[in-house]
Amino acid sequence: MTKTQSGTLLRVLNNNAVMVDAAGDRVILLGRGIGFGKRLGDVVDLGAATESFSPSTALELRQLADFAREIPLEVFRVARRAVDHAETVGDVRPSQALLLSVADHLHFAVVRAQTGLRVDFPLKWEIAQLYPRETELGHATVRFANEELGDDSSIDADEATAFAMHFVNAQFAKSDTSQTVAMTKTLQSVVDVVTETLGADATADPTNVARFVTHLRYLYARMTTRTQLSSAPPQLFTAIRDSYPEIVATSDRVRGIIEAQGGELSEAEVCYLEIHLARLSTSGREPQAVPNPEGETTDGSARPGSR
Repeated sequence: MTKTQSGTLLRVLNNNAVMVDAAGDRVILLGRGIGFGKRLGDVVDLGAATESFSPSTALELRQLADFAREIPLEVFRVARRAVDHAETVGDVRPSQALLLSVADHLHFAVVRAQTGLRVDFPLKWEIAQLYPRETELGHATVRFANEELGDDSSIDADEATAFAMHFVNAQFAKSDTSQTVAMTKTLQSVVDVVTETLGADATADPTNVARFVTHLRYLYARMTTRTQLSSAPPQLFTAIRDSYPEIVATSDRVRGIIEAQGGELSEAEVCYLEIHLARLSTSGREPQAVPNPEGETTDGSARPGSR
């Protein structure tokens, strides 16, 4: 956004939202009473805004104007609190897109609450299991909303599932949650296969599963952006396959599930996938020296020459 301190009023969207020209940039400003009594051509202090949005296209400008016109300032305030909280405790990068998606969903969640409409979230269990950190952020968003928006706008706790999806989505720079839904279903299928082939003990520890899922999430992201790992020490591949033959069958099935989404895994990606599967296979047993990409073994000791 421009560094100018003021803008020329182009349109009053409502008492709390205006569109201005700031040194040639079209900017949407939100702030308590920022549009009250204003007329076309008035000078608007940019510092008076609590939120500002700088669209990059005419279509985006119209969409943002509609957002600002329809969504109450109080909802934007809660969304900002949720996004700031996600950045602080969840290491989620804040963005204009994330703020708008959280505000938009929150607005409709409030409308549903006020009209008594309930919706189902079919991936509720999977999201809670696969994305525990983002689920906590979702619950925090629900809590913030219910603290600030009043009893008549109290939203259902299950809405945390949808907010969690937005926080997951934000970490992979996707424009909507459709790919995140697909990724969630894929991840759940992988976890189910691991449980079936390696036994329930392999997926009994939430910490181990979370670590494995994190690896899969970034693997999925690398596939979609065509930035897969291209190299891995060949001795790792051989060591895992020699020491854990049961991993090969599991790896082949997991690989099939992932590649069904489009594209093929590189040999390096398969190698690191098998390392993570071997770690899961030793869960609950005596610690063994299973190398991993972070340079440790399952007993916590450092692996020489690790990357």
